[in-house]
Amino acid sequence: MTHSNIVQEVDLLEVIRSVGKKSKKHQAKILQELEKHIKKGTPEFEEFRKFFLDEQNNFTRAVMRDIFGDIEYMLKG
Repeated sequence: MTHSNIVQEVDLLEVIRSVGKKSKKHQAKILQELEKHIKKGTPEFEEFRKFFLDEQNNFTRAVMRDIFGDIEYMLKG
């Protein structure tokens, strides 16, 4: 059996932008659902919001780093 390699050109900046937009949309949906269960502005809400956003952003950066290597980027949405 022969193996062939297929290389597809990828616009790195477009991928980063797309991931950033999808991440922000995901974050917004989670926080909207949270508002249904915990009143916005309460210490509990704010504490969870900060924790969630920090962890989600760290996860997104880690995935991008694993895919593209150690690059600095800004997620613009």
